Amino acid sequence: MRRHYFFIILFVIGSFSCAKDNNHSGYIDENQALLENLNEVDGRQHTYNYDFELLEFREKVDYYAPVSFSEALVSIPSVMRDKLNLISQSDLPFAAQQEANIVTSWNAFNKLVFQVQFSYLENTTGYQTNFKDFFIVSVTQYPEDPFADEQATLAMEENIKGYEKLVLEGTHPMYYKPASGSWPRMFDYYKFIEEDKLMDKESTGSSQYYTWYNGLIYRIGFNMNVSATDHEALIRKIILGS
Repeated sequence: MRRHYFFIILFVIGSFSCAKDNNHSGYIDENQALLENLNEVDGRQHTYNYDFELLEFREKVDYYAPVSFSEALVSIPSVMRDKLNLISQSDLPFAAQQEANIVTSWNAFNKLVFQVQFSYLENTTGYQTNFKDFFIVSVTQYPEDPFADEQATLAMEENIKGYEKLVLEGTHPMYYKPASGSWPRMFDYYKFIEEDKLMDKESTGSSQYYTWYNGLIYRIGFNMNVSATDHEALIRKIILGS
């Protein structure tokens, strides 16, 4: 009988120990643990490129209050973080303040998908205020290359107008649309409304790049003195690291 009680005690202690060690056992995806230090807020709509529409439909979108670049980098999966090559403020032709936004959603395989927006802002009160300069990098996880199928890519390209098709690397295309004319293409970005604790989506005309590389979709928009900066070189540095 004593031996029987002894094993019961060991079982209880072992169960308690396992429960204590598995602090994240309630998570569907282990990467949910990366979000523990972020403050979840309400949000209206997620951002994507209207022309390519690859990220138009997303399930269970969650929004988080803005953080610093360093905080954002430790709050996203390493498989994503290790591929990012952020530029410094000195690379831009304006004095920039930095802010990052993280948004998550779920894919069809019940895996958590991260989107992170890195914003370099001349004026944090609003990108459109007094037509201030900005440079915004939006990166979203997307494992499969959407441009791998040549016929599907050609069909997609028939519906996009005004983009210059460049070669990013090898067979990977990169699309560029300058902010020309009186009606430049609108670029979506996240803007946090502090008094409402709300992550809003706003749009402004800008030059923009769009591409997929190494499991990530890059959507980059900017308004700045393009004659003072080799913006294509900056884009390649962010994506390729050189």
